[in-house]
Amino acid sequence: MFFSVILLTISCSKNENVVFNGEFIQLPPSFQGLYDRVNDGQGTPSGFTVRLVGPQKTSPVNFSFEVVDTSSTAIENLHYSIDSNSGMIPAESNTGVVPITILDDNIQPGEVLTIVVRLTGADVDLNDNYLEGEYTLEVLCGEATLAVPYMFRNFDNFANQEFTGEDAFRIFDNNPGQYVVDDFSFGSWGGAYGIDPPSGTLRFRENCGTISLSGTDNYGDTWTMTEILESNGPNFTFKYENTYPEFGTVTLTMSDGTNWPPLKL
Repeated sequence: MFFSVILLTISCSKNENVVFNGEFIQLPPSFQGLYDRVNDGQGTPSGFTVRLVGPQKTSPVNFSFEVVDTSSTAIENLHYSIDSNSGMIPAESNTGVVPITILDDNIQPGEVLTIVVRLTGADVDLNDNYLEGEYTLEVLCGEATLAVPYMFRNFDNFANQEFTGEDAFRIFDNNPGQYVVDDFSFGSWGGAYGIDPPSGTLRFRENCGTISLSGTDNYGDTWTMTEILESNGPNFTFKYENTYPEFGTVTLTMSDGTNWPPLKL
């Protein structure tokens, strides 16, 4: 999984005396982590760093830490998890990682959260000026991936028939994440009633792997996607219904055989 990190440093005022005595480990005063949200049920290594100031060692430098909950806005086991309260800087190195995992599936795009980490012990000295680091978390979404042609199979539906055909997701009005299709009924209106497919304000919406069907058709009925049965493979299968009431189970298969991304409601 891709993520990028930006290490931000702060400068000292010109009249401030900074004294480095011996060797110690430190946390960066601030650190920004940007993570891709892919809704795969897996966390992402945080990339949080800890640094040894001084000569490299021939043996690992162990350290312990805690998260300062009162200063953090991220919530443990919701936005992040602590793999261990101790870590190490490897031998012949000046940098180690803080063993924290980011639970990116639970962080919304645009949401900015912080984790404040405090060193509590180490094999070398701690410096009171560098005991704490503030880590900022944000998640990013990749480019829209659902603007594709597909083959559909509509079964277990209100008409008690099976309908098949081809269609495509098309980005609506240059808004990535909003899609329209030619036939939101996946063949059932034509097959059951002999009428044109639904129109109105119906849209598929996808945001970082979360997908929904929403809006009203040209008869004023509201449509929803009620369950996802499979994705993250060759088939995307879901159930839908509306307030008429009509319903169906649909399997979409990309025309080029590409796998669907992980999708959830």
